Amino acid sequence: MKKERPDSTSRLAQLAALALLVPGAAMPAALAASADGTYANLSGTIVLDNERVRVERFVIAPGEWTGRHTPHGNQLLVLIRGGVLTSKTSGRSVLWRDGRVAWVSAGEPADGGEVNAGGNPVELMWVTVKPQAQAGAKAAATPDRHLNYPNIPGEDLLENDLVIVQRFTVGPGAWEGVHAHIPNMLYIHIHGGQWAVRSKHEPEHVYPGASPDGEVGWMDPIDISEGHESGNVGKTPIDLIWVTLK
Repeated sequence: MKKERPDSTSRLAQLAALALLVPGAAMPAALAASADGTYANLSGTIVLDNERVRVERFVIAPGEWTGRHTPHGNQLLVLIRGGVLTSKTSGRSVLWRDGRVAWVSAGEPADGGEVNAGGNPVELMWVTVKPQAQAGAKAAATPDRHLNYPNIPGEDLLENDLVIVQRFTVGPGAWEGVHAHIPNMLYIHIHGGQWAVRSKHEPEHVYPGASPDGEVGWMDPIDISEGHESGNVGKTPIDLIWVTLK
């Protein structure tokens, strides 16, 4: 799974994750709090931004109200750390589990936001899909854009005209099997861990440091001929979501 050739946005995501884990660590300037008003009362952090997507991280403290929520285009919601959220619009309380996703289409009206009714922080990501010309033609060129791990069955979470969202759990000692990565793929760790990687051109090696929960990255394309695969060499399962843009 792990990216082979990190780009600048992936590096920024790694720095953001480090800053979130180290008390008092400074956030890089490029990852300053977002100012687009996704939530009226809650500031987010941009953890990845490129020509195809923008990913923002929000943490809702126990008892905190996000304020009015204003959607910004076509967006995917991903829960990293779930909990009970009470809608200010309907008054209904809903349990959102780790890894749950939801889609908001462009043009949907704003709502009253949510209150964290539980005793622990809720952490979530908003993935905004940026408009692209001829997106349909690109999708038609590749009939099946699903990620296929030969050794790990995936769960299909959501698919529409813009994205495919899949979830995979890689157990300790498991390897994904040789697979390809097509262009425009984003990964989000729900529960991170220690990865190793190998290919025909690269001997097996362990990545320095474990991927933290909530780590976000942009994947470079990898052809099946490269013999690429990653494995979990840690002691706990790795749970991650892949978002493929059409």
